Amino acid sequence: MLSVKMALDAAPWTVLLGLRRALSWLQGPVLAAVAYFLGAEAAFYIGTLSDKIFALFWPPNVILFCALLIVPRGKWWLYIAAAFPAHVIAELGVGMPAPQLLLAFATNCMVALLDAYAVRRFVGDPPWFGTWQKISIYIIITAGIVPAVASLAGAFVPILGGGSFADYGIFWSHWYLANSLPSITLGPAFMIWFSGGTEWQRRRPLRRNLEPVTVLAILVSICILAAALAREVAGSSLVLAVLLLPLPFVLWAAIRFGEKGASAAIAIVAVILTWRSLRGAGLFPLESPERSVLALQLFLTGLSIPVLLLGALIDDLRRTERTTRDLAASLVRAQDEERRRIARDLHDSTGQNLIAATLIAGRLEKVLPESAQSSFHELEDMLQQSIREVRTVSYLLHPPLLDEAGLGPALRHFVEGFMERSEIVVDLEVSPDLKRLPADTELALFRVVQEALTNISRHSDSATAVIRLAREGTRHDEKAVLMIADAGKGMPDVGGTRRPAGGPNTGVGLASMRERINQLGGRLDIASTVGRTVLTATVPLQT
Repeated sequence: MLSVKMALDAAPWTVLLGLRRALSWLQGPVLAAVAYFLGAEAAFYIGTLSDKIFALFWPPNVILFCALLIVPRGKWWLYIAAAFPAHVIAELGVGMPAPQLLLAFATNCMVALLDAYAVRRFVGDPPWFGTWQKISIYIIITAGIVPAVASLAGAFVPILGGGSFADYGIFWSHWYLANSLPSITLGPAFMIWFSGGTEWQRRRPLRRNLEPVTVLAILVSICILAAALAREVAGSSLVLAVLLLPLPFVLWAAIRFGEKGASAAIAIVAVILTWRSLRGAGLFPLESPERSVLALQLFLTGLSIPVLLLGALIDDLRRTERTTRDLAASLVRAQDEERRRIARDLHDSTGQNLIAATLIAGRLEKVLPESAQSSFHELEDMLQQSIREVRTVSYLLHPPLLDEAGLGPALRHFVEGFMERSEIVVDLEVSPDLKRLPADTELALFRVVQEALTNISRHSDSATAVIRLAREGTRHDEKAVLMIADAGKGMPDVGGTRRPAGGPNTGVGLASMRERINQLGGRLDIASTVGRTVLTATVPLQT
């Protein structure tokens, strides 16, 4: 009896748990169905041909394709089933008969399924874009092969509605471009942002959002203006020039923001120009509506593909640049670690051995004959000189004072030794509020001073040098600024202009300094004329 009672008590919880699992299972398909319906309504709002049924820009297929792309293949049937009532409601709302409705849905599912399978098979897992090869394969699949095959059946939808079979070619063209165009405008926008994870949700400074918002506003305005002007100059040779007015801003978005900017820009252009063309007289009023829309679709397709490829190429180049920078940073870190190890070995091993040798030599002095004393003192001097040189080399490789006391004391100690070795007078001024900086920043600035003074000693013929190190900026935009100047013969390759150091005509030392500063997000500039050369390193400080 007790077990039966416990089972009866547990029954409601079992039902609730099963209901919860079912709701969780259906959440994705329901959201996809709602998005499918909204996409269809948006397509009808953008505009249709005179029959008010066939939209020439059809996002629902892209929505279904993207949904299938991110869910397990075993759930595809569930998403297809959920999309069917959304399709029926949307198409019945514009009066599409049942035979056409069913054939249209079958071709829509064919497009989404073939796109999802082929992209998974040939492009792979997220991120789907980012390289020229991936975006090229994506365009061939979703804008070429799949819509071309699906449109062989889709072209019969208008024929079932009374269209002439003689117009099969133009029906096929409209159906093909209506599926191809959203795939290369809306599809990449979703896939790029989705594969970026939560990165787009992170808060960004207002000034970083200002440029994309500005590009967006200008692009929308230019597209509306271009659509209005195209109707005004209809029939003249200016139509193509007017339609190309948005191109500079599309290229701006692609160059500055890569694939994200390219996909967003071409989506905006496609939606606005299609909407303006299908409402009113159209962009080509002298042509029939079918031919006018076909011309616009071909124009948008021809614009979208190279812009999308350009965005992918730019992202690829930037990724290569980041990889190169990471490799350079790894090389610099490895070099610093090797210097640290050698300095430690010189100090702890070679230096101690030389000191031990001086102690042994001191004990031998008492037993040496008078005739050998002169040679002994020469040997002792050589040992002392070797100890000093080992200590100097060890300090130059990695100053222990930099780790123990910070950049200011380390620079003062180094400058004192440099003046003694080179007989160059160095005026060093370190701001009293400098305090301790991040270890990487201190090491980079120390190496810049070290390399700069070495260059002054070897190449400038200057008898003096000036070093200034301080904190500048506000609390939220604080930076360390290092200025090194000399009064030497200048750098002919730089001339009297201020330019980034480490360019194609500068030496390896300047390139090394620039790389260290760039790794910290800073900037290294140099201005040089005969009689004065100024090197300025600016490094942002994390607060």
